[in-house]
Amino acid sequence: MAAVALIGWSALVLQFPLSIATSHANGLTTAEAIRTYFSFFTILTNLVGAVSLTLPLLWPNSSSGRFFSRPTVIAGVTVSIAMVGLGYSLLLRHLWAPEGLQKIADVVLHDLVPVLYVAYWLIFVPKGGLRWKSVLEWQTYPLAYVALVLLRGALSGRYPYPFIDAVTLGYGRVLFNAALLLCASLASRSRSGSD
Repeated sequence: MAAVALIGWSALVLQFPLSIATSHANGLTTAEAIRTYFSFFTILTNLVGAVSLTLPLLWPNSSSGRFFSRPTVIAGVTVSIAMVGLGYSLLLRHLWAPEGLQKIADVVLHDLVPVLYVAYWLIFVPKGGLRWKSVLEWQTYPLAYVALVLLRGALSGRYPYPFIDAVTLGYGRVLFNAALLLCASLASRSRSGSD
């Protein structure tokens, strides 16, 4: 648990200056660059994953520590972090070939952390209290993310991912893409085997 948290935090810290530099190279101000960094589902979900592993370790008796220790919460984070890996592999990996430090950050955030977090959930987290009705609750975060990104994109004209770029694809295609990711998430959840 601590190792996965440390790996996640390290990758987020590594990615931050790389993202800021890329945004500056694309003509964005520092404030816009920071907003852009935090606009990615990958970043937000890895951040939630790192927080969810850190708080129970450092402050297990705090309300936040207890919240992130709940098996249903951990399972929800697992579904989202699995979506990061699946979405990247299915929709984004072929679009670029990062090198150097960017390659390291890319692999850790999109591949290593999702695999390690899912493994942590499979091996260490009790599954007895999980119910199928929780699956829809876990989709609240990804669906809220898509809604906020579409709203922000409508106002700014910028979208963090090409598969949700409503200007280029239209809202119908974007909603179809979001539905495909939701189905992939639900399918991965059904294969994980809780009742």
